[in-house]
Amino acid sequence: MTNDATTPPRPRSGVSRLPGLEGRIPRPRRTAVVLSTMGSLGDLYPVLSIARHLDQSGIEVRLALSPDDCDMARRWGLLATPVGPSEAEICDRLGVTRDQIAREVLRDPGPLIRDVLIPMLPALTEELAPLTHGAAVVAATAFALHAPLAAERAGLPYVPLILQPMMLFSALDPPRSRRFGATVPAPANPLTRAWNRAWIGTARAVLRARHAADLTRVRAGFDLPPQPGTPLLDHGATVPLRLGLWSDRFAPAPADRPADFEVVGFPAAPDGDLPQPVIDWLDAGPAPLAVTLGSVAQRLGGERFWAEAVALARRMGLRAVLLRGEAEVPQGPDILSLHYAPHAPLFPRAAAVLHHGGIGSTAEALRAGRPQLVVPVGGDQPDNAARLERMGVAVSIDAKRFRADRAAARLTDLLGRFDYGAAATLGEAIAGRNGASIAALHLARLALQSRPRPLAVVS
Repeated sequence: MTNDATTPPRPRSGVSRLPGLEGRIPRPRRTAVVLSTMGSLGDLYPVLSIARHLDQSGIEVRLALSPDDCDMARRWGLLATPVGPSEAEICDRLGVTRDQIAREVLRDPGPLIRDVLIPMLPALTEELAPLTHGAAVVAATAFALHAPLAAERAGLPYVPLILQPMMLFSALDPPRSRRFGATVPAPANPLTRAWNRAWIGTARAVLRARHAADLTRVRAGFDLPPQPGTPLLDHGATVPLRLGLWSDRFAPAPADRPADFEVVGFPAAPDGDLPQPVIDWLDAGPAPLAVTLGSVAQRLGGERFWAEAVALARRMGLRAVLLRGEAEVPQGPDILSLHYAPHAPLFPRAAAVLHHGGIGSTAEALRAGRPQLVVPVGGDQPDNAARLERMGVAVSIDAKRFRADRAAARLTDLLGRFDYGAAATLGEAIAGRNGASIAALHLARLALQSRPRPLAVVS
């Protein structure tokens, strides 16, 4: 059965007031929060969710997004200002495909930052500048490098929205990826902690060597001092707060975290209804294996990945729901092939979830309380997979080694020892703390405490 519906899920209705701010929101609006992001839907959805909570609570939200993401914002009932080129324009300029860009970002984003993002920064920062007039605070995700620049130029505080635990670069809880492979996962003595600090220091030095000089040249064009600290991690703008948008059940804040850092929880996923034909298919048989590679990696595994995923399901006597995007996938009466489906209503109906380890899919699988088989492709995915394994809710296999027979053995082992009651309790605890609403509360308080920059007067 194939369903090509592309309608995204409806966002949650949210709350009409942020807790702790009743009666304090000025009307008419006198403050504004500027929000920006660059990346996949895993980057975009948390920002849109925060924006809706701010908007519904009376704080003016100024979204600065790519033209493609502005379309999604409109579907959420939000207005957004397009900043920068569209994805198609970037592909045309570089002479590459969307899949090639996704592959490079997941393997090593450094060249793309150097060759695409940094050269675009002067124009992106200028485009964002008008949105800072009359604003009180700017917040953005890691790759939106124009946001802290615009905040610094406007003299506004900047709040980093940190989506992945590995971006803390903690020596006490180091990232689990190829570039950090020599670190000790749980350093228990001064020697291993010192070893990890040396590795983390080296990783920071690599980022500085790669990007600091280029960023310093961009900053000089705005009469700003040289790039401070480590690119992507440190900013010239005043940073009163850093927000970790994940659950502390997934990754507690390490002891060596920045003093201004707080874990607020996973943002609640957008609501969405499964189409009736999908519900009918699910009702007609046993719980399936739900398979997704997120919004950018559907075709990176090639036809082999999807063929092996189907072979895995059949080997285990399961049907399969394939969230394939634009990828070509096997067909059959035991397969439901979908361009897209909201994870929140689908995952709880799955026997297990096979996913890539993206932070959004990770959050939804945890909320659903289902066993997980993680096939990380790159980026933060190996680190997320390692954390899920340590929690006892998942097993993982590197994407290059993913085969149906190997995966079946790993998944069978997990199913045999999986504690469904504990997983359900964990899912309820994670679902009970909406990181987007808490992040919005922090941003609203900062906005109300700050003095907005006056609007520029043009004579």
